[in-house]
Amino acid sequence: MAATTTIWTSLVPRPRSVEPTDGGFVVPETMNVYCGDDHCRAIAETVFVAAARITGHLARTRPGQWALTADPRSAHLSVSITPDRASERYTLTVTPERIEIHAGGTPGVAAGFATLVQALLLQSSEGVSGGLQAAQHEPQQEHRLPAVHIEDAPHHGWRGFMFDTARHFFPIGTLHRLLDLVWLFRLNRFHLHLTDDQGWRVPISDYPDLTDVGAWRHDGTSEHGRYGGHYTRDELRALDMTAVMLGITLVPEIDLPGHASAALTAYPDLGCTGSPPGVETRWGIFDAVISPVGATTKAFVESVFADVSSLFSGPFIHIGGDEVLTTTWQQSDECREYIAGHGLSGVDDLYQVIVRGMAETVLSLGKRPVAWDEASQLDLPRETIIVNWRGPEFAKAALESGYDIVLAPQSKRAYLDHKHLDDEAESGRLGVCSVRDSSSFEPDHYLADTLDAARGSRILGGQANLWTEGVQSLRQAEYMGIVRLAAISEGLWTGAPGTDDWDDFSSRLSRLRQALYLAGYNVYPGLFSSGLS
Repeated sequence: MAATTTIWTSLVPRPRSVEPTDGGFVVPETMNVYCGDDHCRAIAETVFVAAARITGHLARTRPGQWALTADPRSAHLSVSITPDRASERYTLTVTPERIEIHAGGTPGVAAGFATLVQALLLQSSEGVSGGLQAAQHEPQQEHRLPAVHIEDAPHHGWRGFMFDTARHFFPIGTLHRLLDLVWLFRLNRFHLHLTDDQGWRVPISDYPDLTDVGAWRHDGTSEHGRYGGHYTRDELRALDMTAVMLGITLVPEIDLPGHASAALTAYPDLGCTGSPPGVETRWGIFDAVISPVGATTKAFVESVFADVSSLFSGPFIHIGGDEVLTTTWQQSDECREYIAGHGLSGVDDLYQVIVRGMAETVLSLGKRPVAWDEASQLDLPRETIIVNWRGPEFAKAALESGYDIVLAPQSKRAYLDHKHLDDEAESGRLGVCSVRDSSSFEPDHYLADTLDAARGSRILGGQANLWTEGVQSLRQAEYMGIVRLAAISEGLWTGAPGTDDWDDFSSRLSRLRQALYLAGYNVYPGLFSSGLS
């Protein structure tokens, strides 16, 4: 059977409905695209740039160029939006004469383009002989997409990828490259972990030392004896604008009150000791924690979140809230006086005070707060979204407390910094998560044993997390992330984990992996699980 006949059923994630029709569309060297309005044209222009980056190393890719046309009669591809449809729903129709994408909004247009570009990527990698790293092209006379009608929409509303820019700093170009992949896999949330003990990466107007001081650590990893960096306001706004046009919402995270060594080094008066701890050069959990009751804390929190709100257009701000050590609070006279004066039972109540204050600040800015699942034990505004990472028992507790949740389980599912296989030679840390493990992740299935319909409706979706203690470059991020992120996208889009039909899914994933390898990506080349290719 010719490979082209299965392109549309080889996609990851698989579209909801794929109906083959007669014939095929010969892909031109230049794809002329007609869009009926300025907004649609802006989406298309953003897609053209992303598509070129994705397929840039594939010299045989067709189309070699994308171009807008004002004449619908000369268009190879026509794009239209009907706003009364669900915004992420789209149809993609390929006939021998033309291609059409029709959607209910920007996210649907972007998803339709992503499906088309992935099909073109697979089509351009046909005629390959040899294994993954020995793959060689064979001549292909014609680039032809099989005719098809696709009706598609996602199962989950939150389909995310978290990337840690604090443990190691990555240039803005790296974030654009990762955003391309988030789009290609039809994910719709790109969660940026922008602050931690090891660095503060986002500029705050009223607190310039957060980046002048807090973005740099003295660990001898550069010729100048310090390591770090930060993004500019213009860089973050441009990234946000690109994400919007690709149907993706950026979710900025400012991790407080813990994980604050960088912030306290820049502004020691925010802590209980008044001494700068130093921007951390180690990995772990530290007691550099913002004071919950300090005179400067409220103004700091309000200024930081107001600035972040102005930089990112999406409706979410992640406030962190995880792994808060209370040692300095216990030793603080100011904290003890506050506890006594407000009738609190102890320092644990101070955790409630500061995290609730952060959540209310975010709400006052017209945004929805997001927090790690340690915060679900608190009485926060129920608009707060909890990102569960510790396990199903904590997810169930958050649901029972009335919170909406996003699942990102650490164990054998969604942590992409873990090793692919239990092998000393493999990159990764703190655990093992095979490609097959990630393929088994689907939020409803993950909690299926104890959910009723009411609580199940508060599962917004899921996300994968890539922490970067052991990742220092885009190439390393690609190796650790790409294949498992694609695997997770299947369950988030379709509502069915890839392991439901492992033979089919592993075949599709292998084909996509090979296409991305040929396009120049540093994909993980090994086994999907022990003993299984």
